[in-house]
Amino acid sequence: MNKRILTIALLLMGLGSFAQDKPGWIYTKPKPENSTYLYDMELGMGKTAKEAENEAFAKVFRYAAMQVGQPFESNEINKALQNGTDYNVISAQYNLPINKVCEYPERNGEEWTVYILCQVAARGNITVLWSDFTQCDRQGVDGMAVLKSVLVPGLGQFHKGQTGKGIGFLVGEAASIGGIVVGQSMRHSYINKMNNTNNASLKKQYADKANMFTTVRNISIGAAAAVYVWNVLDAIVSRGSNHSVRTNSTSWNLIPVVTDESVAFSVNYNF
Repeated sequence: MNKRILTIALLLMGLGSFAQDKPGWIYTKPKPENSTYLYDMELGMGKTAKEAENEAFAKVFRYAAMQVGQPFESNEINKALQNGTDYNVISAQYNLPINKVCEYPERNGEEWTVYILCQVAARGNITVLWSDFTQCDRQGVDGMAVLKSVLVPGLGQFHKGQTGKGIGFLVGEAASIGGIVVGQSMRHSYINKMNNTNNASLKKQYADKANMFTTVRNISIGAAAAVYVWNVLDAIVSRGSNHSVRTNSTSWNLIPVVTDESVAFSVNYNF
């Protein structure tokens, strides 16, 4: 029993560790469609969205310079970004092919975090063939919604702003559980009546009704299981409300970062 409780607790902790409502490319770096470029996802933090974006772009420039083998003038690039120079101008000046495809800003109290996804040249002295990326708004798994749906069917949908769907799952699960309780109670009642009478005709009637409520109970069990599983799967795959900018007073995120070479985790705590 203790092992089972520990396993469930670890599962719930794992679900809760996913960041909420962020696009999927923040968690898993997309795969390039050809060998001329790579994807780089970076995040920056600052007191303004622009300051955070500049920090993220500085990291992209560092990554791009490493790929093409170009000298990286960190101070000069940071100064150009702070002065408002467009990243395209800087990339052309330093011969660092960069194509920004997605950006996600997030405000946490007094601080901003900006995530950017860029395509960068895979190596130097090549003609880069950029590809379209159409999944900037596709969200990753909302772990908190999944966690709530695991605990109480419908709560994950309420968390995502899908009130009607949440009510449907909550009522459906409650009705199914009600059917289980009524079916089992009536079945037990008729079995007792059947055992407490010597009238053969009544025994048959009570047995038939007990069988009927056994069927009601079993159908209700199946319905409860189906609604529960459907509710959890919906919490995983449903997009819910879109958030271009999120505002939090307190949050922590464990973000898995997957590349072709490694798997790592980025931990952010905002307060």
